[in-house]
Amino acid sequence: MTSPSSPCRSWTASVRHRNRKRPGVTTDCELLPRRMAYLGCAGALGYGGMKVIWALGGTIGMTNPERFHSIENGLEAPQRFFDYWGTPILAGLAVVILLGLVHRWGRAVILRPLLRALAWVGSVVGVAGVAGLILTMSGTSLATSGANDHNSLGTGTYLFTYVCFLAVGIGFGATAWLTRGGTGRHPRHWGGVSSKAVVKEEVPA
Repeated sequence: MTSPSSPCRSWTASVRHRNRKRPGVTTDCELLPRRMAYLGCAGALGYGGMKVIWALGGTIGMTNPERFHSIENGLEAPQRFFDYWGTPILAGLAVVILLGLVHRWGRAVILRPLLRALAWVGSVVGVAGVAGLILTMSGTSLATSGANDHNSLGTGTYLFTYVCFLAVGIGFGATAWLTRGGTGRHPRHWGGVSSKAVVKEEVPA
């Protein structure tokens, strides 16, 4: 004899079925990719924001601002523009790529492979982050070397920069991997989790 299902279980199953059709609901299998994407966005915005401050004349993270800005002002206009604004532009592009991989507007069949390919390429930045952190902590980075004109930046600035690089690289690589197979309007799996994942919605007592 089959026992009748409880009202709570029936209501929960109904909510899951209904929410699969709602674009604004985030399921378990989407949480990890989104967190990784947001990690990459934080790294990109952190470093890009610092470069914007420098471009506007700020001195955050500098030990010798006069020397730094005098060197930048001595560059040709195109090179100076890229040195100041190239990074913020690339940081903005990184944010678009990462968010596109975890939100509906980036799930188009044509757009998705492009975003994922760019993310895999961008993950190489993480290697630069690891290498930079190792060199900085070993005392052999550009921050402690007199061979580079930009040694007017403090060691802490280099540590922050390479941590941002590492965050961007991890964000790119992890998001590209976790969203594999997620094409079209309804991804088959994100992060290796079945599309039947539980919807994050509170059940009333």
